[in-house]
Amino acid sequence: MNNAGVLLQSMLDTLHPAEKRVAEYILKHQQQISQISVQKLAEDTETSVATVARLAQRAGFSGYRELKFALLSAAAALPKTDDHFDDIRPGMDSAQVIQQLTCWAKQCIEDTAKVLSPEQVDRAVTALLNASKTAFFGVGSSSFVAMDASFKWIRLNRWSFVYSDPQVMLLSGVMLQPGDVLVAISYSGKTKETLEVAAMAKEHGATVISITQVGNNPLHQMADIGLWVTATEAGMKRGDIGSRLAQTHVIDILYMSMISRNFTDAVMQLEETYTMVRQKRKD
Repeated sequence: MNNAGVLLQSMLDTLHPAEKRVAEYILKHQQQISQISVQKLAEDTETSVATVARLAQRAGFSGYRELKFALLSAAAALPKTDDHFDDIRPGMDSAQVIQQLTCWAKQCIEDTAKVLSPEQVDRAVTALLNASKTAFFGVGSSSFVAMDASFKWIRLNRWSFVYSDPQVMLLSGVMLQPGDVLVAISYSGKTKETLEVAAMAKEHGATVISITQVGNNPLHQMADIGLWVTATEAGMKRGDIGSRLAQTHVIDILYMSMISRNFTDAVMQLEETYTMVRQKRKD
């Protein structure tokens, strides 16, 4: 799926019913989009030209013409591939499962790269490098992403903490202050506990970085810096596999960007922590 298509797909759950009908129609008819005028699109979806324009603007385009051009340009640039990421089917052998899940994981990461803003990543990295303390929080599968992130920050000798218990994290949010950063992770951007922790952090002056799906969800609205991910969660692949992959990819991007920007000190810290861990291992 091309960049504009990924955006529309990721926005579906956040759209008003009329806008959602337009988006679904566009996604279903991408191959014929060059022949579909704004009037025909509005007529076929039983909406209006104004609704089509609103959808295009919500996706970051000036109007339907620019959205259509983006769809056509991206489709023309796509390489031909035999990769498929169909759902898991009964009776598949291990080789087939490996093939399907590998293709699907690659698609999740590639689609996330298309919607992730380099400018927002730069802002996030600057805030993280300047942070006195960095807290990570997520619920469910997002909590594992938060724990992995905190471990990476510790390896860089960065003061970080993570709690999986929402009440403990909420109390910890009181300790955050100006100059601190909270990285709030929620694919839906609507998780109650994550929103509460983010609100507490903002109330005490901390910078909030959100990692959510594409769209104007509550957590993205609340955050000072918003990072988007996208993942296909369909059929048997439900269970947040895709969202976890995409979120971890963004954490790794932030981590590597911090190392790159502060290379000499970062390498020194990594060498020191690696040496310490290696000494604890049995030969």
